[in-house]
Amino acid sequence: MTEIAYHDELLKCVRCGACKALCPTYLTTLNETMGARGRVAMLGELEENRLAPTRKLAEKIFSCMLCGACKNLCPTGINIPEMIYKGRARLKGSFRQGRVIRTALKYSAPRMDAVFAILRGMQKILYRPLFNRGLLPYVPEITSEPFKNSIQVYRSKKAIGRIAIFAGCSVNYFYPNLGRALSRVLLANGYEVVVFKGELCCGAPLRAAGLDEEASALAKKNIEHFSKVRAEAIISMCPTCTMVMKEQYPLIAGGSISGIMDVNEFLIKYDLASNLETNPAVVTYHDPCHLRYGLLIKDEPRQILKGIRGVEFVEMKHSDECCGFAGFFSLHFKNISREIGKKKIDNINDTKADTVVTSCPGCMMQLESMKLKTNSKVKVKHIVEVIDEAMNVEVK
Repeated sequence: MTEIAYHDELLKCVRCGACKALCPTYLTTLNETMGARGRVAMLGELEENRLAPTRKLAEKIFSCMLCGACKNLCPTGINIPEMIYKGRARLKGSFRQGRVIRTALKYSAPRMDAVFAILRGMQKILYRPLFNRGLLPYVPEITSEPFKNSIQVYRSKKAIGRIAIFAGCSVNYFYPNLGRALSRVLLANGYEVVVFKGELCCGAPLRAAGLDEEASALAKKNIEHFSKVRAEAIISMCPTCTMVMKEQYPLIAGGSISGIMDVNEFLIKYDLASNLETNPAVVTYHDPCHLRYGLLIKDEPRQILKGIRGVEFVEMKHSDECCGFAGFFSLHFKNISREIGKKKIDNINDTKADTVVTSCPGCMMQLESMKLKTNSKVKVKHIVEVIDEAMNVEVK
């Protein structure tokens, strides 16, 4: 976005406040400066040099969860999340809380394999004591073998087509079981599966930290890598990765990854989740923000779950509200993250469901964290796990 376009976009705000209706930080704090309208107004004042780039201003802009709930509510069509990204790029030097993470991201994002290998060693020694003292959030165990280091091509006897998987950092390093589950689902339906070792971080954490240039460099490399893959589709199990590649790559890298799709969209389009049966279970669903508001995918996961025999689907109250994760937000703004997460887990527990299903590895981390904090017994699963189990379970 050019400087002129950014300036003009900020001027479009008519201060109606519609954007606050679903803003999780505003609804939690009831503070105007913690809402979408307040942030846009402050960025406008910063642009006109009527506000200085202070630490307090930076904290307000970096406190946005970038959930995107406000974007489709704006009557004048302002791309509010993009305004926040632009504002963060300008204010990153004033956001002192994020200095360590910003520096770490800048140098680690292009070499995640080496970084996570080091973090895995540190996790084994330091994580538990720091977690028990409340100094670190819940983090799943880092795998010793990233999913993308698996066999590059899984062959199928039927070979009706070829599908590539964009795993993303969460699946690669925390939830490789999700990658294996998706591979089994695709292979069972006759697809050849490509796991591409050249995959890099999608760049979302870098943009969130205000590092647009570094995010752009990663985006260009991913576009180049995946342009070499011949596949009917490239599937992601992380809505943030999918949204960034679809919506933001054209803005920051001048292109996109052709064929990138969310897993729910793919399963419905190719009818791979029908005629399934599982053991009886009461299931509810949590909407990831970037899936519902960024990719506008809401009905597909519900259609999948309701179509599995044995599943009793129960809609929770406020299923569209954020879980409180939002990447590094849960580190910088712990109290707000915890309050939002507590409300979410209470709504889940109210359904009396055995299992809460979601479509985002980040949401899984937050829900698992809130389980530990509240002693909830509900199981947390990605929708890919549910389908994989239904394809392989021996129904009793």
